[in-house]
This record gives sequence, structure tokens and C-alpha cells, in this order.
Amino acid sequence: MANELKSSGHSTGETNLHLQFTPAYRQDIFVDKMARELTAAYIVQRAKQMRVTIGAIECGPDHIHLFLTNWKNWSISILAGQLKTYSSRMMRKGHKEFFDNKLFGNKFWSSGYFYRTVGAVNAETVKKYIEEGQTKHWNQREQKTLYNYAR
Repeated sequence: MANELKSSGHSTGETNLHLQFTPAYRQDIFVDKMARELTAAYIVQRAKQMRVTIGAIECGPDHIHLFLTNWKNWSISILAGQLKTYSSRMMRKGHKEFFDNKLFGNKFWSSGYFYRTVGAVNAETVKKYIEEGQTKHWNQREQKTLYNYAR
């Protein structure tokens, strides 16, 4: 990956971040394609408002991975909180039918999150993992479903 240094004001550098959010109670709400797409769209929308770039975004059945760049103006906790709060509010406000049987109350996301800052050497690896690495979760789910049908 080419060195993508950003200059602004009195600084030059690169900021890459890997985030993972999990729905409340680790429910597999992203099995529904529309729930995946809407949640991702709201996260992207909020990131754009915050002037943060999303390099990659992908879902497993029960979690979502984000690869963020250009987030230097935000602390990780504020950034994660803003993305989770906005997407949760929008999903609960307009699309409850996609997860109403799995989540209850005003809870959409679990309270925590995973984060890891990523250096220039590892940025492409993390981006590739997020874009391509989620198939293992879907394959495991399909194998369990096939096993249950076979029984």
C-alpha cells in the first residue's frame, strides 16, 4: 500500500483504525441483508458528517467491522460512540421490523467495542481482512444450518 500521508494545517501523518461493533446480546441481526445494508449506510453517513473516511466495512452475522482512515480529529471513544449512537437511533427509529424479534428496548449495540490502531505496514492487511475475511462466519453459519437439516 502506498504511503498515504494527509496534510492539514500544521500536521502531516496517517491515521488508520480497525473497529468492530457487536449488536446487543450478540444477536445475528445482520443475517438479514437489508439490516446489514441499512446499518452500514447509517455508519457511513455519520462518518461522512464527521469527515472520517471508511476504507472498508463488512458484516458477519453478529458483528460489523470498519476500517477507518483520516480520523485524527476524534478520540476513539467519541468516534465509536458517535457511529454507534447514530446508527442505533436511525435503525430503531425507522427499521425495527428487521430486528424486533431479537432485540428489545432501546438497545441496538452492545456497550463495548473492539479497536486497534493500524500502522501503514498493516493497513492493507486489515482492509483485506475486513473485505474478504467475513466469509468464514457465513460459512460456519451455513454448515450449522445444513447440519441441523441433516439431523
